[in-house]
Amino acid sequence: MDFENLLYEKKGRVAVVTLNRPEYLNGIAPGMGQNITDVFHEMEADDEVLCTVFTGAGRAFCAGAFVRNPNTHALENAGQAVRRGGGDGGWGSRAMDEYSKPWIAAVNGPAYGAGFNMALLSDLIIASTEARFCFPMSRLGIMPAVNGGPRLTLRVGLSKALELAIMARPIDGEDAYRWGLANKVVPPDQLMPEAMSWAEEIAALAPISTKLAKEDIRESWLHHINQYSNGLRFRLSMLTEDREEGHRAWREKRAPVFKGK
Repeated sequence: MDFENLLYEKKGRVAVVTLNRPEYLNGIAPGMGQNITDVFHEMEADDEVLCTVFTGAGRAFCAGAFVRNPNTHALENAGQAVRRGGGDGGWGSRAMDEYSKPWIAAVNGPAYGAGFNMALLSDLIIASTEARFCFPMSRLGIMPAVNGGPRLTLRVGLSKALELAIMARPIDGEDAYRWGLANKVVPPDQLMPEAMSWAEEIAALAPISTKLAKEDIRESWLHHINQYSNGLRFRLSMLTEDREEGHRAWREKRAPVFKGK
């Protein structure tokens, strides 16, 4: 199957998925979410695929939502927020989260917003020294969605998760490794060879064993996450005047002036 916004190939028992909008730092485009959903469903159904490597083309992993669009993160009323409270973010996160096979995020550059969430949905993260992880939401008048905050907390602990989520500061690959977010950090030219080496090692193991081990660990891990509450809080943040100001300021390349409304 061909995909408009990503590249898909199989290398033996390893699948490689590459977000392919390098001119926009692989930011989320219309149709990308469906592409991601479709490719994860295709890999799920393919018994030849035993492990997946997920990365981005060019110098970015994924820059997140396409904030140039003034309708991004916009809602009309609170009722709409409640009705959509448990959504999947619109970029394929549910398919990523439900994927039963081990998969590795090979983070080659900026992983911002939804891109950071993609990495957090993976089972293993291998980061380039050029990687940058960031939740910029408090600069945009919103908050991390798709349980990004709780997932981050379970990986790095309360203090560091609060630092990242509240202060909207990026961290590099070296810090991600020191904080326990990334499993390994390597120079850029070694990123894909290292990720493929890990994936091939996993693919050589007993497939049922690796799937059951993943399921067992994630089942316990996910009990700490209230998926509906996070979705509802995110959508309520989308109704604020600060959301409008934050997004407008980003497009106008100026500092936002928030009013707490």
